[in-house]
Amino acid sequence: MVDYSKWDKMDFSDSSDNEEEDSKVPRVTALDSGSRITFGGGDGNVEISKSSSTSQPRQSVSSISSADIPVVSSSVSGDTIDISAMNDINTKAKANMKQDTKTNKIQQLQTQQLTLNGGEHYCTVNNTTSNKEEDIKLPIYWSQDRYTVTLRLGYPPSIFPSKSIRVHVKGALKYTDRFSAVGNGGGIMSDDPSFGSIEVTSLDNKGEETILLYGSLPRPIHVNEGEDEIDFEIEDNHHLKDNSKCTKLVSITLPKAVPMAGLVLWWDCPLVGYPKIDLSSVGGRQGSKGDNSQQDDKKEAWKKAWDEAHVMFKEKVKTRVKQEINVDE
Repeated sequence: MVDYSKWDKMDFSDSSDNEEEDSKVPRVTALDSGSRITFGGGDGNVEISKSSSTSQPRQSVSSISSADIPVVSSSVSGDTIDISAMNDINTKAKANMKQDTKTNKIQQLQTQQLTLNGGEHYCTVNNTTSNKEEDIKLPIYWSQDRYTVTLRLGYPPSIFPSKSIRVHVKGALKYTDRFSAVGNGGGIMSDDPSFGSIEVTSLDNKGEETILLYGSLPRPIHVNEGEDEIDFEIEDNHHLKDNSKCTKLVSITLPKAVPMAGLVLWWDCPLVGYPKIDLSSVGGRQGSKGDNSQQDDKKEAWKKAWDEAHVMFKEKVKTRVKQEINVDE
């Protein structure tokens, strides 16, 4: 028979196992007010007591005013920048600067195209469409290449509507005669020293015309193939100065006529009496075209000699004595 009495004094509870597991679990104690924590020595006791000094509550980020943000130095001289005002100002400034630079480049490019191998001038027009007469300053841009001259006249559409613009060009040679322009204009027996004329007018509702531009052509021109007259176009003027209201341009393309095929004539002015440009600075005449510049100089000298010979021929024709010839019946 087994004696179980020896087991009566033994403890089979699992408290030791729970204590061991609880010792591994961290304990968190919430402190309602400022407290001071003291860690004990080797026994591991922790003592918590109220702090003698009162601490300031921590401020949230949203409650901090701009005055609390530090001001930092950005240069050796000691100049300072308030970083509270540097949100996206730099980004916007750079974007605006880039846009302004792009706009300026476009305007410069357009100006260069308007005056390529040419220039810019102004003319004055007397405005009689309103009760008060006033002078209007109109810009003139002219450019050229080896084959054409483009003349552009700016005008205010508020005063001269685009549908009222008229262009009259006289003296243009036929397309078949584009390589036979000789003399000093006007034909052999004419005293007219010009090569034709150009006139830009505005026609109002009453049928009255206002002359915007008039001048004589310094060189001969011809019409395009299949056309009987010089055509024109209305364009937007992107090159405005001094708050100008000339937002439109009437663009007239004048094909150059020459004494012989292959000859290139560069104009030194758009109309007779206008300031002349230095032809040596025309792009494509010297340097960039190499031998072509020398050929152009030879052709220019040939053209000059031809003109002089033609003038002498006209003078000889004027002084020729008429002779009577008897014809037997």
